[in-house]
This record gives sequence, structure tokens and C-alpha cells, in this order.
Amino acid sequence: MTKRGKRGFRFRWWMGALLAFLLLLALWWQQTCALVTTKVAIESGKVSAPLTLVQLSDLHGATFGGGNRALLSRVKQQEPDAVLVTGDMYTRDDERGRATALALLEELAGQYPVYFVPGEHDGEEGFLSALRQRGVTVLDYETAELTVGEETILLYGIDNQSYTGTFDLHNAFPSPPEDRFSILLAHIPNARAFFAFGADLTLCGDTHGGQVRLPLLGPAQVDGRWFPRLQGGPIYDKGLYTKGETNLFISSGLGNYPLPLRLFNRPEVVRITIRPAV
Repeated sequence: MTKRGKRGFRFRWWMGALLAFLLLLALWWQQTCALVTTKVAIESGKVSAPLTLVQLSDLHGATFGGGNRALLSRVKQQEPDAVLVTGDMYTRDDERGRATALALLEELAGQYPVYFVPGEHDGEEGFLSALRQRGVTVLDYETAELTVGEETILLYGIDNQSYTGTFDLHNAFPSPPEDRFSILLAHIPNARAFFAFGADLTLCGDTHGGQVRLPLLGPAQVDGRWFPRLQGGPIYDKGLYTKGETNLFISSGLGNYPLPLRLFNRPEVVRITIRPAV
């Protein structure tokens, strides 16, 4: 090969490598940083008019646009009656992320009723106290009523970071009412216990949907298990699960931990519509 030919080959090789890098960078940004809206519809005979709720989870201090304007705009587009937040809005010891989460939730609380349960990262009392001072309702094994028009739904919130094999929410709360729609907020999923408790809808986060998901193989890791679909047994990683009259929805969240990487699992704002049964 002549010197000119070698120079041409090296130039093409470097241009190809640069193009591949830029394509991978664009894919990373689109999968990890570009928001999607996930829409969930629940029908119930316990409501007479539609309710619209937004669930946010697992921000881990991330920002979407300056001051989280893109995220705030995405929430506003849903015209929610309330915003339900299921924890880990910043990563432990990340002071910048803590300030980001606090600013976001304060702004949301100025526009909507906001209800919050902590995760394993954001449960320190100073943060929870700051949220309460800014108008956010923190549910720490507490209940609250959300009234929209003539509809009043019952909210439960828990802050568990782990569960025993005998964990039973009936030890903490009376059974959910049969004549009023009820929602349980919990950061970490526990399908067995939550279905047994019987709230009409339970909202969770924590799993991040595995962050990386692969066709046919599903999530790369959930609850410490690598590629759990290959191991058999039920997997509660992302999306809506129904048992009888009860529903469990697990959000794949907004941010990332421990690595800033998602694949086939973009950060999501969840829009939940509760509408009368036809």
C-alpha cells in the first residue's frame, strides 16, 4: 500500500470511529435522558368521574432541562389532579441532588397536591421536614384523603426499606374501604403483601425497570438477580400487574443508580387515569 493509500485508510478508519462514537452518544442520550410519558388506565366502580394522577419516582438528583423545566413541563401537560412521588428523589450524600429534588418538589407543591413516600436514599428527617415546610404531604405509615370535585380517594403511604417474610399491612392499617378508591404508595415493591392488603392501586418504584433491558431477555438486573427472566418465577420489575380487583404499578423511574445508563427503558413520567367502570 502506498503512503497516500495508508493515509486514506487511517483517515477513513478515524472518521468511522468518530461516527460510531457519535451514534453511540446519541443513543445513550436518547435512552437515558429523553423523557417518555407512560399512560395507565384503571377502571373502578368506586369513582363516578375520572381522576388524573402523575407518579414520579427515583429521580436520583437528575435534571431534565435547566431547573428541570422539561420535567415540569411534562407534568403540566398531563393536567394532574395530584402528583404522587414514590421515593429516591436524590442519592444518599449527594447534596446537589438533594437540592435539585427539593426545588422540584417545592415547585410542584405550588401547583398541585403532592404526596411523598421516601426510598432508601431520601428518608432522612431533615429532608422530610423541609418537604413538609414546602407544602408536600409526607406519608410515613400515615393516611390522607385526596378530594377532587366530588370524589374523595384514600391514600396510604409506607417507608419500608426491607420486609420480613411475615410482613402484613393489616398490622398497620385497617382493611381498605369497599366503597372508596384507595391507593398505597410504597417505594420498594412487595407484591405478595400488597395484593394481600387489597388497596385498589399500589404505586412503587425502586427497580428502575432494571435500567438496562434487552429484547427477549428483559431486565438485566432486578433485586440483585441478573437476568431474572432466565431464572423463572414471577418478576415484578416494571409496569402494571393485576390480581383480582387490585392493581400494582411499578415505575422504572427517572434517574439512574449506580451508573448513568439506560437501554430500551427511557426515564418516565407516569400518567394514571382512574375512570368509572363502564
